[in-house]
Amino acid sequence: MITTITIFFPLLAAIVMGALPRTMDARAVRYTALGLAAVPLLLVLYIYLAHRGDLGAPTLTQDLDWIKSFGIGYRVGLDGLGFGMFFLSALLTLVAVVASWDVRENLKQYFAILFVAEVGMLGVFAAQDLILFYVFFEITLIPMYLLVGVWGDENRRPAAVKFFIYTFLGSTVMLAGFLALGILSGPNFSIEALAGGGLSRGAQVAIAAPILFGLLVKTPAVPLHSWLLDVYVSSPTSTNVVLSGILPKLGTYGLLKVALPLLPQGVEPYLPIIAALGVVNIIYGSFVAFMQPDLKALVAYSSIATLGFILLGAASGNALGINGAVLQQVTHGLYSALLFILVGVIAARTGTRNIRELGGLAASMPWAGALLTIGALAAMGMPGLAVFVSEFMTIMGGYVAFPIAGVLAALGIILSVMYLSYMVRRTVFGPIKRPEYEGVKDAGPVEMAATVPLAFLLVLLFFFPGLLVNVQRPAVELVLAAIGGS
Repeated sequence: MITTITIFFPLLAAIVMGALPRTMDARAVRYTALGLAAVPLLLVLYIYLAHRGDLGAPTLTQDLDWIKSFGIGYRVGLDGLGFGMFFLSALLTLVAVVASWDVRENLKQYFAILFVAEVGMLGVFAAQDLILFYVFFEITLIPMYLLVGVWGDENRRPAAVKFFIYTFLGSTVMLAGFLALGILSGPNFSIEALAGGGLSRGAQVAIAAPILFGLLVKTPAVPLHSWLLDVYVSSPTSTNVVLSGILPKLGTYGLLKVALPLLPQGVEPYLPIIAALGVVNIIYGSFVAFMQPDLKALVAYSSIATLGFILLGAASGNALGINGAVLQQVTHGLYSALLFILVGVIAARTGTRNIRELGGLAASMPWAGALLTIGALAAMGMPGLAVFVSEFMTIMGGYVAFPIAGVLAALGIILSVMYLSYMVRRTVFGPIKRPEYEGVKDAGPVEMAATVPLAFLLVLLFFFPGLLVNVQRPAVELVLAAIGGS
């Protein structure tokens, strides 16, 4: 029951936000949203402290018939594969509320829609039924469309439309695969019952194609990525937090939770392609990031590059690579949210995101500059920060399965060092480009409250990766047993 309460509490929060009186001032609205957003995070922390050793197979489950004649049920539960992202969804929603300083109009509606999106995000990572997985997957679509299309910048509407078209098309194709799998298997849509793949190899290969397409659009894998840049650049800072930290992981998590264990023989022929797409993401994202004059666009392409490591680790089919992919989902969410918030802070203080116009901010904004540097070092995969652990695992796991891909992915780290070092040097260090930058204010208490916990977790998970790896390892072993990996 606690899983269901955690998933649907944000829906109650959305109703509360809508019921607040119109006369309530913005400060009170923000504090109300902050208190409501904290509840799911506290519930997730309780689950971790009480049940972290029991998250191999799905636990804290609830199973109710929904459409009994078709084998569709309301089946939810938590396991090690989804728990890290379940936690991150609750955390980043809270961080997004804190980081909503650039949202000044229709605050109640903004927070209500954000909470509806949280229902979908939490639900995906707890769903144990294919149709329920799809329902939660789609619940995120309309709220994110509105968050971008209503509260974004002057280019928000075409960006939101592109996001809607791409992701709706991908998820519809994915649903066709889900329906084929469930109907041919019974009908039965229980993820636990379908694990191991009971269909013939030919049927699995045919069904895997639409499912993988839909998941790769959501990730997004190059060349299915063109919706991402416009959406990221046009979104307000708080929307960027969940867009970058959570939404792409709906695709990578589906690959780990659904495609691999339910269609092991069907996915096998596609694994070299997925690994290759991972390498393309890493190298393409790095090169294009280097050419971006806009600070937010650079971070967006950096995100595309880092997602490539998740694809490579998932395609490896071994314990090291898959554990790395599961952990990388969390570490990428932490650093990308951190960087997007700091880009928002810098843009708000200086009035620009143009890298060539910035410089010397360490003198007037030492805290923001230091945190931006930490985020950039994390994105590079530097030792001392958690991304190093997850990227190392995905590269080594990928190298075992696909040596050339593993080597190219390792070279991608060098590229990330080059463009991120360039970004930090031109933004934080060097001479101050404009006299007006000398008097800009540093990150204040609100900005620090949104960013310091993310930086802290990046450091903590480097020294104690077992905090998550030990939780996810038993669930990863079940995936390996289903696909015959080691």
